[in-house]
Amino acid sequence: LTSTPTQTQGFAMTQPENTKRTKMGKGKDLEDSPVVKKGNPSGAKEEEVSSNPLLVAACLMFFFTVGPGLIMVNKYILRGIKFDAPITLTFYSSTFCSLVVWMYVFIFNVKLKNAKVVTREFYMKNIMPIGFLQGATILLGMSSYLFLSVSFIQMLKASTPVMIVSLLTLFGMGTPSRAIMGSVLIISLGTVLSGYGEINFNILGVACMLGAQATEALRLVFTQKLLKNLNFSVVESLCFVTPAAAFWTLLFAASDELRRVDLQIARDNAYIFIIAGFMAVGVNTINSVVVKFTGSLMMKLLSTARNASLVLLNVALFGETVTRLQLPGYVISLAGFLAYNYFRNKEKQNKVDPKQEPRPKKVVSSV
Repeated sequence: LTSTPTQTQGFAMTQPENTKRTKMGKGKDLEDSPVVKKGNPSGAKEEEVSSNPLLVAACLMFFFTVGPGLIMVNKYILRGIKFDAPITLTFYSSTFCSLVVWMYVFIFNVKLKNAKVVTREFYMKNIMPIGFLQGATILLGMSSYLFLSVSFIQMLKASTPVMIVSLLTLFGMGTPSRAIMGSVLIISLGTVLSGYGEINFNILGVACMLGAQATEALRLVFTQKLLKNLNFSVVESLCFVTPAAAFWTLLFAASDELRRVDLQIARDNAYIFIIAGFMAVGVNTINSVVVKFTGSLMMKLLSTARNASLVLLNVALFGETVTRLQLPGYVISLAGFLAYNYFRNKEKQNKVDPKQEPRPKKVVSSV
């Protein structure tokens, strides 16, 4: 399950995005779209939490365990207990997240300050397309575990910036710099080597994983274009977007999969499905907490380290095979991924804030 998350109380209005074509890294980047507000809007509470090293360490430990843990649990459900229904499992995860977050809103009386903005027309026109892409991302990501090893899937995930840069250019939302393009080419080279070296290469599995990355990048594009004036907190994103994802996945499942789902497997292993549901909620919230503590760039670096550790874990504990060609390919992809984030961050830091630009001095002519 991918976190989209990736977001607590109320929409915060921001100024509209500049629609002019800009160089990538200058201005708003797709991955740093203001649509999903990260962290708790309460400044005082955030300082108290983020200054506690024990809580920070606990959140980082949770971040490094819950994501890989959910991957392994979902893989066990799909392949271990033979619940061969990825669409139904996606619907279950989305529905579970929606129910838990709405229970949280009602029990703790969480105020969704600008909920009136989300009218029926607004929801159908803006939220439903994003929900469709979110559901497709989770569905395709889960389906890939039916055909590919966990290690190879983590290697393919390193190619995400390739999709993002391609869609940014396609939608006219940015022109990548030479440094960014060089990083993307390095990632592409590493991904090709990893795929060529994969022993259990499956074209359908690769198509599912690349499709998941494409729909996730599209979701970010649509989110920025459709909801650019709104900041969704963690809770609001789960309240409004996740039910839309559940609706679409239910339609997909009803078309074919629900007829052949063996519900007895779910009954016999109910505790595993409950664990998977709560882990999905954790994945959807912990990312934003970590961003608050460490910053967006460090979050991406931590995610890269987590994916790499998951590869090593599966090789060491579960006997997955990584070939001599595949490992260098993955290292090249990671190097390109780190360079991509470094240059993006550097370009953003070099950006001059118009509000801080020195004003020209007035010239007073003397007569």
